[in-house]
Amino acid sequence: MISRIIGIFRNEKAVPFLSFLIGMGVTIMLFHRPIPVRQALSVPPGEIEGRVVRHGDKCVKYVAEDAECELPTFK
Repeated sequence: MISRIIGIFRNEKAVPFLSFLIGMGVTIMLFHRPIPVRQALSVPPGEIEGRVVRHGDKCVKYVAEDAECELPTFK
């Protein structure tokens, strides 16, 4: 089995194809960007506000609050 794999690398016809595959792999690793993930509610906040929901052994009541965040500025 291993001798067949090594034989592929020694085959003169396979060298350009293997070089292409290695080049594509390097290109993908260098230029890929992470996929952004956004978390959003599937239900509007007005519908779940005040609702009591059971999570495991505890009951939770949802409350909507406004929040502001100051982003630090770098100089």
